[in-house]
Formats: sequence, structure tokens, C-alpha cells
Amino acid sequence: VERMESISCINNTDHFAACQRSNVIISLIDEKLKCRDPRAKEYSGKCHNIKFLPFVTKPAGFSLHWKGSDYKMETMFSAAELYVTEHQDVVCLLNTILNESSPSFKGCGSISLAVKDFLGLIRKPPISLVINQLKEVSKYCDDITLYQENITNACYKFLHEAMLQNDSNKAEIMSELTNCSFILVENTYVDPAKVSFYLNFDAAPYIYPLPNKYKNNFRELFECVGVKLAFS
Repeated sequence: VERMESISCINNTDHFAACQRSNVIISLIDEKLKCRDPRAKEYSGKCHNIKFLPFVTKPAGFSLHWKGSDYKMETMFSAAELYVTEHQDVVCLLNTILNESSPSFKGCGSISLAVKDFLGLIRKPPISLVINQLKEVSKYCDDITLYQENITNACYKFLHEAMLQNDSNKAEIMSELTNCSFILVENTYVDPAKVSFYLNFDAAPYIYPLPNKYKNNFRELFECVGVKLAFS
């Protein structure tokens, strides 16, 4: 724990050295866990909140607001403040992402599943965060980029899976998105009242057909928020 806490002091003068130290500590934790050190659980909670992990900076060509850009590149975060890259597309506009690149690329190196579990990094973002990410990405309506489309699709996928799990998730998604312009059609975001599953004539910008990929992959999500079968 003391070694982890020392990283923020090192980081004040040498970010590269701090990333290297972070990498070494992660390897030490991994060794302790492999030895089944009985004190591991005792220290796990303390380690969740120590700022010793680097974050991912904005990717090249990313035109939206990347949350990591709010901070200096050398800022270190605690495990509790980060999400792993697996969840990048559903949180990156609102939350920082763990950088598992090698220390020479200002990361902490690859982290084993056991260490991620020890640090509390194996967690899904809450539904409310993903809904807010979707609301945030839908504010950008000029020249929809591939990054933006990927984020939108990832949010749909996450929320679709969540609503199929239980009724309380479904109710939360319904209440937040039924009156929200979050459906990506023809390079713009529109609310569910303007979309139907079937539409055989062109009536944009008043009403739109739901794109086939959404119809096929996330049907229940769009039914849940009030997308009609057809306009009468």
C-alpha cells in the first residue's frame, strides 16, 4: 500500500517513472495473489482508492469530447475512478479509461484478471451512466463519425442486454429514453415518436423507418421506448 501511495509523489516529477512503478506494483500484487496471501483481501479495499493508475488519452481523429481531455496527461487515477477499455464505448465521454499500454507508452502494462478483480476493476458501468453517455453522444448531430456510430451502437447493445435482465432495468430505460432524441437515423438523432419499424415511403424529417440493423439486433429496446410497428 505504501509503495502504491508513493507513486503520486514520483508522478509529480516523472510520469514515465510513475508508470513503470505502477507496472512493477501490479506484478507484485499478481505474485501475492498467486501465492494466495491471506492478507490480500484485507488490503483490497484500501487499494481501490489509491491514485496509481494512468488513463487513456483521446484517440487520433476522435472529434467528440473525450472525458480524459479534462485532465493533464500525467494525472493518475484510482481503480475506483476508472473503467477498463472493454467498456470504453459506453463511458468514454463521461468517465476516464484505464491505460494498459506498456509504461513506455504511458500505461501501466497489461493487468491480469486476478489483479483486476482485486482492484475492483471487473465491474460494469451502471445503467444511468450508459444512458447519460447515449444522451451525450446524441448531442453531436453534425457529420456523424464512425467513432460516434460505434459509441451509439455500443450503448444500444448494453441497454438492450440490461433491459432483458429484469423489469427494474427496463423501467429505468423506458422512463429515461421514451421522450429522448437518441435513435440514430439518416445522420441525425430523433425521438421514438418519429420512428417506426416499417415505413415504405420517404417522410423525413418528420418520420423515419428504424434501420434494419437496429430492428434485427435491438428490437425489444426500441419497442420498450415506444417505437411503433407502423404509422397509421
